[in-house]
Amino acid sequence: MKTNQIISIAAAVFCCWNMISLADDEGDHTALRMIRTNYVEAVNTGDLSKIKNDLSKEVTGVMVTGKSVEGYDGFVSYWNEVQDLIGAGGTYHVVVKVDKTDLFGDVAVSRGTTVEGIRLASGKELDFNAFWTAVCHREDGTWKVVRIEATMNPIDNVFVTLQLKKAKLIYGIVGFIVGAFLVVAIRFLLFKRSRNS
Repeated sequence: MKTNQIISIAAAVFCCWNMISLADDEGDHTALRMIRTNYVEAVNTGDLSKIKNDLSKEVTGVMVTGKSVEGYDGFVSYWNEVQDLIGAGGTYHVVVKVDKTDLFGDVAVSRGTTVEGIRLASGKELDFNAFWTAVCHREDGTWKVVRIEATMNPIDNVFVTLQLKKAKLIYGIVGFIVGAFLVVAIRFLLFKRSRNS
């Protein structure tokens, strides 16, 4: 009888411990989801101050363009470069999808995809997807992003396609000009030869 009571008490303690642990995990996941929400709002409104408190002072990242950034100021500098490329009146929109978040004590590793859209000042729209990984660390009881990396397909993406279209247009124009010049030069030579005959 005593053995059964000990087993019952141990099982109850284990179940309570498990429930407390699950409640803690859910609280952590809620806090991490808020970081995602703040990031989406910061990008979609163009106000990066909305994520400043979510970033560790030592935060680093590799952005979707391959550029390495450090600290909040590095993210702001990168954002300003992107805005310059987009042009005045252009917009940037992002939707962040989380595939999975794993908790390892005071470290959280999340991964997922983004659906991003850029509307250039010219009105041209560029839509693309990216893959991302973020590492967060609990600092003084609050989750902070310490590392983020994003990437896209280096060959089949909207930016490569855009550059190829520009290159084709430039080569087409240059080819047309060279071809026209050759036709005029050949006609001139033929005309000159026929006059000399």
